[in-house]
Amino acid sequence: MQWGQIKTLFIISFLILDLFLLQQFLTKQEKAEDVGTIQDSTLVESYRDEDITIADDVPDETPEVASLTASPGKFSDARLEQIRKINDQDIRVYGGELLVSTLDDPVSVDVDNVSEVVSDHVPFSSQYSYWGWNQDRDKILFFQTSNSNTIYYNSAGVLIIDVANGEMTGYKATILEPGESEENIEEELLSPTDVIQILFGDGMITSGDEVTSMTMGYHSAANLDPLQVFAPTWKVTVNGQEDHFVNALAVEGQILSIEEERFIRDTMQSFQEIIDENEQDVFSNQETDTDNDDDDQPGMSD
Repeated sequence: MQWGQIKTLFIISFLILDLFLLQQFLTKQEKAEDVGTIQDSTLVESYRDEDITIADDVPDETPEVASLTASPGKFSDARLEQIRKINDQDIRVYGGELLVSTLDDPVSVDVDNVSEVVSDHVPFSSQYSYWGWNQDRDKILFFQTSNSNTIYYNSAGVLIIDVANGEMTGYKATILEPGESEENIEEELLSPTDVIQILFGDGMITSGDEVTSMTMGYHSAANLDPLQVFAPTWKVTVNGQEDHFVNALAVEGQILSIEEERFIRDTMQSFQEIIDENEQDVFSNQETDTDNDDDDQPGMSD
């Protein structure tokens, strides 16, 4: 046999071997995908076996949400001018960062009209979304939004409505300012299935429960004073009333422990500290100078 024929046979043999190895690789990859599908299917079946239902409006896919950087902001001159024109409230802004209002005449409010009442009496209230009514503390909470996503439980971006005997008596507000150099970095986020599995494994979701809704928002992941880094965070509502928060970053997957009572108490305390530190730096919509008028200064009842 001539050398040329031998060389041709070697080439053909190597080509056949390459094709065989490629086929083996593709087969293994296909099996791996099948295993993932089986695991997902088993997960769904396990929910059914445990009598756990998933509401139809729970998303199947993960929305694209990047981390957010922001710092405590100050009310702009344009906002202050808007506040100056309000006549039915005594409004004071301490250090440019905390707005405290007392209504001249309290307004009746209930769970059905709370958003409408707040919209009528709170300037730029559209920057906040209604969260809930804490009956024990007589406070209605609105959280600031960014890119249509709610920033959960942050005292630097919150609107708190004061309530007494079913009437809105006033409100307090702070505002976060997004960082100028925010970058939209693509990050791997946990899917709804991943989050449900985490809560199920931790006992936060148990037999007979219904996952009512799942939405993506933000929660502070790091405080660099004054800059804060907010991580995408899943809010999972169970049985229509119990909320759980899970850090959506795939490397985290941490269930967040948030106590609303403590948040309100700590926030009201921080508001009082801002007032005490800025007694000489007060903007008011009243005609008289109120900087040193201690008797008229709104208190921080909680």
